[in-house]
Amino acid sequence: MLRNYFLTLARQLWRNRLYTGLNIFGLSICICVAWIVFRMVDYEYSFDKKIPGAENIYQVVSKRKIAGDAGDNGFAGISKPVLNALKNQVTGAELVVPMFYKYQHQATVQGLKQPVSYADKDIQLVSTSPDYFRLLHYQWLAGNPATALDAPDKVVLTDTRARAYFPSLKPQDVIGRTITYDDTVLRRVSAVVAQLNYPNSFSADNNEFTGVYKDDLADDFWGGMSSNDLIYITPVKGASVAGIMKQLNAINFEHNKEDFQKYKYESWYDVLPLSQKHFEPQYQAQTRTADKKVLAGLMIIGAFLLLIACINYINLSTAQLPQRAKEIGIRKTLGSSSRALIQRFIGETFITTSIAALLSFLFTSVAVKVFADFLPEGLFNYMNYESMMVFMLALIIVVSLLSGLYPAWLSSRVNTVNVLKGVTEKVVGRNRFSLRKGLIVFQFLIAQVFIIGSIIIGQQLRYALHKDLGFDKNRIITVDVPYYVWQNPQYKDRQFVLKNELKSSAVIEGVSLGNRPMSNTMMSNILSYYKDTAEIQQQVNMKFGDADYLKLYGFHLLAGRNYMAADTMHEIVINEKAVKAYGFKSPQDAIGKVLTRTGEKSYTYPIVGVIADFHQFGVRSEIEPALIASNKNQNFTINIKLPADASKWKRAIQTTEQAWKKLYTGIPFKYTFYDDGIKKMYDTEEKMQKLVGAATAIAIVISCLGLFGLATLTAFKRTKEVGIRKVLGASVAGIVRLLSTEFLSLVIVSAIIATPIAWWLMHKWLQDFAYRVTIQWWMFVVAAIAACIIALLTVSYQAVKAAMANPVKSLRTE
Repeated sequence: MLRNYFLTLARQLWRNRLYTGLNIFGLSICICVAWIVFRMVDYEYSFDKKIPGAENIYQVVSKRKIAGDAGDNGFAGISKPVLNALKNQVTGAELVVPMFYKYQHQATVQGLKQPVSYADKDIQLVSTSPDYFRLLHYQWLAGNPATALDAPDKVVLTDTRARAYFPSLKPQDVIGRTITYDDTVLRRVSAVVAQLNYPNSFSADNNEFTGVYKDDLADDFWGGMSSNDLIYITPVKGASVAGIMKQLNAINFEHNKEDFQKYKYESWYDVLPLSQKHFEPQYQAQTRTADKKVLAGLMIIGAFLLLIACINYINLSTAQLPQRAKEIGIRKTLGSSSRALIQRFIGETFITTSIAALLSFLFTSVAVKVFADFLPEGLFNYMNYESMMVFMLALIIVVSLLSGLYPAWLSSRVNTVNVLKGVTEKVVGRNRFSLRKGLIVFQFLIAQVFIIGSIIIGQQLRYALHKDLGFDKNRIITVDVPYYVWQNPQYKDRQFVLKNELKSSAVIEGVSLGNRPMSNTMMSNILSYYKDTAEIQQQVNMKFGDADYLKLYGFHLLAGRNYMAADTMHEIVINEKAVKAYGFKSPQDAIGKVLTRTGEKSYTYPIVGVIADFHQFGVRSEIEPALIASNKNQNFTINIKLPADASKWKRAIQTTEQAWKKLYTGIPFKYTFYDDGIKKMYDTEEKMQKLVGAATAIAIVISCLGLFGLATLTAFKRTKEVGIRKVLGASVAGIVRLLSTEFLSLVIVSAIIATPIAWWLMHKWLQDFAYRVTIQWWMFVVAAIAACIIALLTVSYQAVKAAMANPVKSLRTE
């Protein structure tokens, strides 16, 4: 009996292979999307879940508030003295675990027949205590946990790093070998641990662990914070983290109260539960974080696309009911119950969905390559087989029920008497076709929202990339002198020699040493302007460049002159925002005024020039008060202006590389076009545009599949009507218009409904940008016209085919 069931089922699917193929194709694409979204969400929410006692682990974080600001700012880094305070002056903490990151750029391995050097700019030497290995339970492959970090010259390697340094040795044979970092730091391998094999916020493949440096333990400066310095704590049983922070903040206030009063700000420490860390971007130092809003958006997009696919299945299945009416009527006459018919239709849907699920893996293999940049790092190394199997089975069952239950119920409502009389067009009621129209409207409504969203996101991205930034970003390449290079006395001040050599080249238009004008990093300080007895304090962003900096980047000087070259910050040029912030009447009025930075020693900076406002962080942020000045100790980026003739660029870059290699022997030459660097600042928007564009394409394709199926059914049902119209003189164009009009009207209705929805969604999205495009009427019109053209192309094939058919043949058919 089971064999007969599957045989007849296979015949039924094959007989209606057009509709079967459309259903499988539509479902498989949307299941592919749902599968990828599930993998991403499951991966992101798995972070730190397998750490024993994770619910009792907290990161100590910094918070700061400046007088007048609406809210406070969070920061992952802490002041180094916090470590001693938590260990020696504060009660209630069971474990206090520092993670002070020291970046090394070269490691020389001793103990082999030939010492081997490994150049790796990403070596992270994590300065920590033995409590780190009590906080996180590593598997020890070699070495003793009790003595692994009991001396300052010891280092613990992960198996990943051990294999990189000693590829032919077993973990036990690595113990005792020595590694020299950057030719100065000598460490002896004391242990090898297995890399944590689950997603977490602590370990990385390039981490190596050593004891806390003596200089860090002796540091008593409470005013400085660095994202390289992190601390984690676990409270003793019965103690509260709030009590621990209260004690710590009392100590912090005693050390900083004078600065708090003087500079009108306050800072304090708080705790971040480990369970929340992965979803807090402001505390993402030394680890990758995820955005819950982005994940929620992905889940919503995946759910809508699945819903569209289910609607597509419902439309195509109910469209086939008149053609299957005789089959259903005969089955009911032969004693088949309504329950048996429903089970049969659900079974068909389950088989179709299962085939679609198998096909979706083929689409997935293609999608993960196309959207590789969008997927989180390490996603496919995480394999939670149990949850994956449960999700896929649940997905198939849910989609089968959503897609098949309504058509199955309709099949049980077929009027057997009408079927036996030969009436099959209205066997399931008068308004079912109207329901299918409503579902088509809903499908195209979602597609319309995606189309409008894609247009507006594209316009905003285009606006960000082509907006006047207040400086010239074109034809400029930048080369960074690495931190470990300019700190090395061997290479001291060679960037100045390099600049002079490049300036003498005929193929290079200009050279300047200084910061990039717009980037995601910025130095700032509070400067005061004293007017009579009043003091105006203002936080000012600071950029540094040599005397050629303003000219090379084309800043517009509104008043005054350029600053003079100096080894330290002396004369300054400010922007228009700073002019307004300090209350100067005009750019000319600011010239000659003096700003002051106070502290243990006061510094004065005369204003010699005012430039037009320029963007410092991109279009998401407001332009802020800023200054530009000369400072020899900040000039470690080489900015090179290429000639106007693009054919000379290759030669100019080669000239730069030759000069670099002569001065920085053995140091890789790496350059970037500055406009490309600016484009990377909008990676989030570019990825979103790519995602919404893909969702738009999928939604349109699925909606068109349903439209194509309904157009096929309509053409079939109106075969005789078309034949009669042709006999009476109707033209092909008139018949095509007749058959297409009702479908175009559905698309127009969907566009009308989608417009306010899309406007509200995109208006909310644009609020994140300080500088943004205006949503205009033509964006909605273009989306509606595009949807109408796509719908017309979809139904035109069947409409033209019906219009071109021989009317004699259609009228002869009973």
